[in-house]
Amino acid sequence: MKTKKRRGGLQGLNDANITPLADVTTTLIVVFLITMPALMWNGIQVNSAEAGNEKAVIKPTEAADDGLLTVAVTAAGIALNGVAMDARQLESELTAQLAAREDKTVVIVPDDDVILGAVVEVLDIAKASGAVSLAMLNEIGR
Repeated sequence: MKTKKRRGGLQGLNDANITPLADVTTTLIVVFLITMPALMWNGIQVNSAEAGNEKAVIKPTEAADDGLLTVAVTAAGIALNGVAMDARQLESELTAQLAAREDKTVVIVPDDDVILGAVVEVLDIAKASGAVSLAMLNEIGR
């Protein structure tokens, strides 16, 4: 019987080398993860206030006379220009009032006792209702 002769030496692998492909793919994923939040940013822009010597005190219940839309967020609930309401009423009322106004600014006055989630919810409602600019007001002397 005749036996097959084996060739000596190294035999090459016929598999594809995917290391460069994996390196390029990983690099592209990292680049996209870094750049996408900057491209997709659609949040609320917050400008920091400048400190001054003035000590102006504004009460949110008097804002209705000045033509401002003021939303007070307290532990008891939400009030639009001094009128208490819930979140759904606030959204419909703000949408109606902002549609009829040229100045689409909403002033939000949070109370110190309110948790952050309630204030953020009011900010979201105001933005969804059509507010172009939002202002936060902290009452002095409460």
